[in-house]
Amino acid sequence: MKLHTVILLLVLFLVLLFAGINWSLFARQDSINFIFFSIEAPLGGIMLGAVGVLSIIYLLFIGRLEVASMLEMRKCNKALEEARELALSKEKSRITELQNAVAEQIGAFGKRFESLENKMKSMEDTFSGTESKVDDIIKRFDEEGVFIVRNESEEKPGNVDKKDNET
Repeated sequence: MKLHTVILLLVLFLVLLFAGINWSLFARQDSINFIFFSIEAPLGGIMLGAVGVLSIIYLLFIGRLEVASMLEMRKCNKALEEARELALSKEKSRITELQNAVAEQIGAFGKRFESLENKMKSMEDTFSGTESKVDDIIKRFDEEGVFIVRNESEEKPGNVDKKDNET
């Protein structure tokens, strides 16, 4: 129970306790003047009725405020949930965009890596060709480091046979 309801019930209980203790005074008939007319009735009964009516009006007013507050809270919760869903969808969209960008970058790096591998293979081929040429040049040096000049015709295997045949 909310505090205002507890206070209201406590006040009503005290009023009823007071009326119960002094019931003989509350029930005594008297002439009551209502500006335009007057009647014979117990003043205490009329006052207790007025307190009861005011209490009911107060409870209705508080109830109406509670219902309005709950409706407003429901409306705010619904708007908050919609905003949360919108934020989640935007975040998912950003994550998807980021994944696509990363995938594109990885693809670009893969292509660059492949081109570098191809260049490295061509350089290896070039170096192996150069290495074989350097090996040929090194073979032309004798043990003392003197460069041996040979004729191109001597190096060919077909010509070597002719030399061997001539000797």
